[in-house]
Amino acid sequence: MNLEQFYVFPIQSGLNAQKRKIVEAQINENAQLFEQKVAYKWLKRGEEKFLRILAEPVTIEIVFHDDRVELFGAAPTWARLLFTAARKKELQQRIQEVLLAAGFINAGGG
Repeated sequence: MNLEQFYVFPIQSGLNAQKRKIVEAQINENAQLFEQKVAYKWLKRGEEKFLRILAEPVTIEIVFHDDRVELFGAAPTWARLLFTAARKKELQQRIQEVLLAAGFINAGGG
């Protein structure tokens, strides 16, 4: 499966150790929303820092840049059919809530 870019979120400051801990806490708090076990791992490709989240059969990669966060995902065709417009909007809102809680953005947006 190829990763597809879903969202780009402008941010005010990049990833640091404190924000990373907050992101991890948010993942752990929200893991019960998935019907499958959720696992995550921090990785690095060159200068790129990213977080890979696995909730079978879905893979999500969140790439942290200094000025933006990019969210990519991959899922089999049958799982993509369940990803309705309402669920896409809910995912976008949840990611924004995590970015806000971690201090990447202010309450007013980017």
